[in-house]
Amino acid sequence: MTKTAYLRVYSPMVESGDAMVPRFVRTYGVLSESEHEPDWTVDWKGQRLVCPRNLRLRVLESTVAFANSFSGMGVGLVPEDAAEVADRELKDYRRDHPDHRSHVLASAWHIPVRWFAAFESDEREIYGSDESPRIRFRTDLLTARERLANAIEVLEEVGMTAGPTTEMEQLTSWLRPFDDLSMLELDFAEVSDLFEPQDLVLDDSVSMVAESVRALEAGDMMRAGELYGMVVSRWAHAYAVTFSS
Repeated sequence: MTKTAYLRVYSPMVESGDAMVPRFVRTYGVLSESEHEPDWTVDWKGQRLVCPRNLRLRVLESTVAFANSFSGMGVGLVPEDAAEVADRELKDYRRDHPDHRSHVLASAWHIPVRWFAAFESDEREIYGSDESPRIRFRTDLLTARERLANAIEVLEEVGMTAGPTTEMEQLTSWLRPFDDLSMLELDFAEVSDLFEPQDLVLDDSVSMVAESVRALEAGDMMRAGELYGMVVSRWAHAYAVTFSS
């Protein structure tokens, strides 16, 4: 089973899509979630928020994005016919459901470094059992947007206009349409299982990314690079699983 982490937006008054996932997903074994699970819900600061699964939309978007990422590289991680079907069905879905959007980003085997930039260490929550703990971070969407905007501004000021800056801008664009009263959650979920429990509970990737941004802002390029490199190295073994076997 694929170990997956999630970045979820919980919002008030959202419309959920209940269309079944496309048949090719079952054919190629792309699906890693049950089609029959309910939407995620949470009580956040006195209001009930919903994160709709919209599984069909998410599967189509992720398949197309993943296929495009490796196009022209000779890497057949997504069969060509599956990618073509996904692209065609995604266009049809968006035409038929112009108001639907994915409230979830999923990442297999690792957590993208840019996700950490939206949170602070004191927003960490530990759940699950003592033998198999899991971690999540939750914050107001407006706060997350402000942190990402600040990180982008700092990166641009030091001339880093590509790479991390572009990735954070893409993340910010994804977050922009959601209701201001929403909550953003980073859930390590099954990716937690890739670490020893004591290492997971003590993981400080979020604080290290925040400190790296502050070091950049202070002009300490060496310290900023050291911190960023430590986070990347920490997750390198997990990320490598994506391309193994």
